Amino acid sequence: MKRTLFNIIAFVFVVAAFVSCDVIPENDRYIEVEQQGGERVQRLLIEEFTGHKCVNCPDGAAIVHEIQEFYPGRVMVIGIHAGMLAMPTGEFAKQNFITADGATYYNYFGVQANPAAMLNREHFTGEDWAVRTKEKWMTYAIAELGKEPVCEVLPTVAFDAASRELTVTTEVEAYENMPADLNLQVQIVENVIGMQLKPGDIVDEEYEHNHVFRAAANGTWGESIQSLPAGEKATYTCTTTLNEKWVAENCAVVVFVYENGSKRVLQCNQADVVAQ
Repeated sequence: MKRTLFNIIAFVFVVAAFVSCDVIPENDRYIEVEQQGGERVQRLLIEEFTGHKCVNCPDGAAIVHEIQEFYPGRVMVIGIHAGMLAMPTGEFAKQNFITADGATYYNYFGVQANPAAMLNREHFTGEDWAVRTKEKWMTYAIAELGKEPVCEVLPTVAFDAASRELTVTTEVEAYENMPADLNLQVQIVENVIGMQLKPGDIVDEEYEHNHVFRAAANGTWGESIQSLPAGEKATYTCTTTLNEKWVAENCAVVVFVYENGSKRVLQCNQADVVAQ
């Protein structure tokens, strides 16, 4: 009954937000998203396209952080530095967060400008795949978090500090019959202190760049996995070497299952490289 009531409330809220206005007033932004019994939890993957020379990107990061704070443990974020405003030029020449995989995602999903964000890679009606109007991100987050989860993904991390070998074991459990043609993606992110351009051409040299995308541990688009029937489980393992320039204590692994055709994310989760 609690779940049914939530679905009704969430539906009314989201529809109202779409028909009445694009921006949700600050005091009316949140819905308490409850999962029945606390057992099956739908999480949200936000892939945020950003750049250290993008003056509006800190505001986008603040909105993403706000979503995370309101839905603790249910929102995974990957900050992809790509595009012209992420280039390591001028006074930013020594700070390079660009990766080949990040550039691939930027181009594949047709990102027009930073900041932009994909929420579970859902292609919302009337929007670019990566939504540029950051004030809408909360509305779409609520819609995605209100869905029933199709599956669970549980990552376990083993890290050898001496060799820097990182092994990620992910258990996938189907809550219902899973669709065909699925991929499992394992990505590494790091929290980094660095430079960021802000409005007024002010350079903040102690800016906290959170969840910076560092690498796709099991390939640019991940690996193909089984389409499991309801109640079944499968386990997948990948091993990589953590770059010596990355601080292991500041790194995390983000895992997610997505439909290979639509690229829509079904479920996500994360684990620290070094237990905190």
